Amino acid sequence: MATTPFAQSLSDARLMADAVRVHIDELKAVGMEENTADSLDAIVKVMSALDTAQEKLKSELKKTTAELNAKSVELNAIMTDCKRRVKLAIKKDGWKEFGIQASR
Repeated sequence: MATTPFAQSLSDARLMADAVRVHIDELKAVGMEENTADSLDAIVKVMSALDTAQEKLKSELKKTTAELNAKSVELNAIMTDCKRRVKLAIKKDGWKEFGIQASR
């Protein structure tokens, strides 16, 4: 069974709350509590706020990931340059001190 999309769930809950308010007298006869519509509205409000907070966090995550990736590229460029210069200036047997494995 497929789950209902988030936005559709909120819309369905709002519709249900509105209809429950209109027909509360008939629904009380089958055991529905008077505050059911208010409970639905309260949950929808909390879920909407949580969704907004989640979307903000997703945005921050994307921004932070982009910054991290940019710094990673910068680090790799500097490390490549450092390794090249070390290989030019230091004898092969001293490369290990710099974390460079002798590959040739």
